[in-house]
Amino acid sequence: MTNQDPELSREEERCLNQTRKALDTIRFSPRPETLQAIADYAKKAVTPAK
Repeated sequence: MTNQDPELSREEERCLNQTRKALDTIRFSPRPETLQAIADYAKKAVTPAK
């Protein structure tokens, strides 16, 4: 687009900054059951087959 409204650009910039701030607050923490399942799978994969 040419001739964009400068006010719209400022609003977009504010929205983008708000989104970035919100995303920076997100933390991922897997459930203990998920971590246990991963550990169990890793043990099976490392154990040599007889």
